[in-house]
This record gives sequence, C-alpha cells and structure tokens, in this order.
Amino acid sequence: MSDDQYQALIEAANFFNQASRARLTTNDQFHPETLILSVSRMAGSLMYRSFEFDPEVEPGTTVLSEQANTDGPKLMNVMFTTLRQLGSPISQEEVDHDYASAKLSPLSFKGSHERLAPLYLGYIEKMSLPLHDAALGAAIATGITVHDCSKVIPVEQGSALAIYGFVEGTKTAPYPCVSDPHATDLHASARKSKKPWYKLW
Repeated sequence: MSDDQYQALIEAANFFNQASRARLTTNDQFHPETLILSVSRMAGSLMYRSFEFDPEVEPGTTVLSEQANTDGPKLMNVMFTTLRQLGSPISQEEVDHDYASAKLSPLSFKGSHERLAPLYLGYIEKMSLPLHDAALGAAIATGITVHDCSKVIPVEQGSALAIYGFVEGTKTAPYPCVSDPHATDLHASARKSKKPWYKLW
C-alpha cells in the first residue's frame, strides 16, 4: 500500500467517524450500541457494493457469496488492528459473542443505511475512493468507535456488535440512496480536524 493510499484510508476513517457521530447524535447524546452497529453495517455495505452484484436485487435481501466470506473478515481484522493501535488489544477469541445481535439497537439495517449511506457515498464520490478501500476506512472508523465507547460498552462486547454489523452489511443488498444536503458541511468539518496518529501497516 502506497503512502497516498494509506493517507486516503485514514482521511476516510476520520470523516466516517465524525460524520456518523454527527448524524446519530440527538440533543448532544448518542446511543453507543446504535453508533457501533451503524458504522460497522456501513463498512460491510461498502464492501458488498464493491462486489458489483446485480443492482436489481431487492433491497434488504440476504445475499450469500464467496466474496463476503473472503473479504468480510478483512473488516474484522482491520478493526482489531485499529483497537490494538489505540490501546485496546483484543483477539477474536476474546469477543463476547452474546452481544452479536441487532436487538441491542433500536435502529434497523435500513435505518442505519438511510442515515449514513448518503454521507459515506457522497464522500466516496467526492474523493474518487474505491469502494473496497472505503470499506476498510469504515472498518478503521468502527475500531475507533468501539474504542471510544469502551467506557460504556466493554471492547469485548462492542467488538461483537461490530462483527455482527460487518456480516449484516456484507450479506445484505443495500437500499436506494438519497443525496444528503449536509454531506458537504460535514466533509469540510472533518477535513479541518486533527488527523489520527495510529498506523495500521
């Protein structure tokens, strides 16, 4: 991976992280389980889009594929690497799989997609970022989110939620996306923020 590619991933992660919090925060508060699950769902959904399946598949349909089985675990590995870099080391064996459930969030997959997909896809188009790379950037953002929520949800539980979201996203046909008028403002805000210090490779 070139330095330019790496920098593009970090900038994407920074934007996805901040934009997701802004969109899912109400009255200066957000629901940690919903934030983790929504960001990870988008990471999986971006990876799904990179597979270039038939766009006519009914949105919300479960689509099983070898691509998801191969590329889906990359998202989990990137999240674990990010968590280690942030001082929250965890392995797959330490994940509390009892928390791998959508029941912990009031927001459905469709709800997460409706709120975040316009922001994510708008950024990807603006930056000409390949979908596969964007998915990895969203996986980094997921790791940051799990780490930042760890005082409320232990990393072992937050990681389980994220893994559930990755799987759901990589195996669900996405919904139509409506352009978001606030995406430009959020993008400008993210660009001005301090860049993360961690390095994944």
